[in-house]
Amino acid sequence: MTPTTPTVSRRAFLGGALGIAGAFAVGACGSSGSSAPTGRLTTMYEGAGASETIDPGIGTMFIDEARVKHLYDGLFEVDSQMRAVPRLVTDAAPDGAGLVWRMTLREATWHDGAPLTADDVLFTLSRILGKQTEAQPFVAATTLSAIDLPNSRAVDARTVELRLTQPSFDLPSQLTSYGTRIVKNGTRDFTRPNGTGPFRFQSFTPGREFVATRNDQYWDGAPSVDTLRILSAGPEARLAAVRSQQADFVDNLSPSAGRTLESDDDVTVHSTPNSGILYFAMKTDRAPFAVPDVRRAMMLMVDREELVRVALQGSGEVSDDIFGRGYQYYADDLPAHQHDPDRAKALLRAAGASDLAFELFVAPVANGFIEAAHLVARQARAIGVDVKVTIGSKDTYYTEALTKGDMTIGQSGPLAIPYHFGSRLVSDAPKNFTHWSDPTFDQLFVAAQRERSTEARARIYHQMHEILHDRGGFIFWATTPWRTAYRNGVQNSPSGVPNAHDWARFDEVTA
Repeated sequence: MTPTTPTVSRRAFLGGALGIAGAFAVGACGSSGSSAPTGRLTTMYEGAGASETIDPGIGTMFIDEARVKHLYDGLFEVDSQMRAVPRLVTDAAPDGAGLVWRMTLREATWHDGAPLTADDVLFTLSRILGKQTEAQPFVAATTLSAIDLPNSRAVDARTVELRLTQPSFDLPSQLTSYGTRIVKNGTRDFTRPNGTGPFRFQSFTPGREFVATRNDQYWDGAPSVDTLRILSAGPEARLAAVRSQQADFVDNLSPSAGRTLESDDDVTVHSTPNSGILYFAMKTDRAPFAVPDVRRAMMLMVDREELVRVALQGSGEVSDDIFGRGYQYYADDLPAHQHDPDRAKALLRAAGASDLAFELFVAPVANGFIEAAHLVARQARAIGVDVKVTIGSKDTYYTEALTKGDMTIGQSGPLAIPYHFGSRLVSDAPKNFTHWSDPTFDQLFVAAQRERSTEARARIYHQMHEILHDRGGFIFWATTPWRTAYRNGVQNSPSGVPNAHDWARFDEVTA
């Protein structure tokens, strides 16, 4: 496929996904006319302590993502509708059977001056798919498991051919997942990252500070700021820092912090709707949630409106147990589950679980979590269900939540729906918080990848949504806005939904 020739700015380019029948093409991206460096930009994110990382293969926390995306680029990333858009490729197309994808790389250079090559792509994939000897697993290994690495090859320096063990016309979506940004061939040490991204690494102290400097040779245009600092901080520290002008930008504000800052003439608050996805996760492989009727009862027991009104202080919208509202492949025609305690009690009686008791494991990792846990325990008592609330450490919560508790609470940022299915719901998914394992669901996931037609693929994904809506382990109870704030004088502040390319992206900011 011949690349198109017009120069496309980043903002215009990311306005929508490109591609017909699984093929992508994009012309060379260029600078949008960034001016001379404007000094240092200080940003603050919710910290995760010593578990923070700058290894692009293993980071999954929002603060990890905020750092890594400035050092590295992916072959594809997602726009705010969670559609795959090309980044380090200029075109990509499958063969007629969906078993071979050929991708052409753009002309980009590593921070050490070496050119990006097809061997870098193959090395990155071998790191993800090879023997897992690292202290932490690679989260993309499952979603990319169909890549037949031994039979994939570098056609030439800038062309890579990826062969698959089973057909997939949706490979670009899988290549947007966490952990898929491209690393240089042969890299073993990630303490001093060498990427292709808009900033060059300078220093990193987990739980405290990351510093990077402007990459004047960045393929998509040099950043407008000379030095980027990303600091780890709790909610109160972030609020105080932006009010005192010690931070230029702060992320993930609570509703009360947002209200406080709205009256500050020196600060602008931005709210991006439909950005946080809150859920309860029931472990479906063991009592009491191994029984579908018990899970169905929980979906009816939860009073979502009360949770939003009380736990979230009214800042959010009731969800309907379907992941990905507003994103590609969302099943918007499935009816919302209504709060129906009488029906919930009847389902528990039918399941022989009238004396139901379980542990709800939670930690203060996000606004409203503890309040929601105690509130749902009270809602459960109203139908005779005993819920023991156990509070864990925020620093280790999402690792421990994979095994602890019969039910947990979590928050997801927006994700491409195929990635959500592949990373959290197929039987061997690495982030399977519900321990969901359903052969029919797994077969449908494979069948969806085989479909060249987006419409046919959407119909299969809809069937998968129907299964989860009926008897799945997730209760998606609310969506929330994502609040950020920046001091006046900051221009082009990022406003995309979390996990999208434009979220937490500072290379076009001036300050």
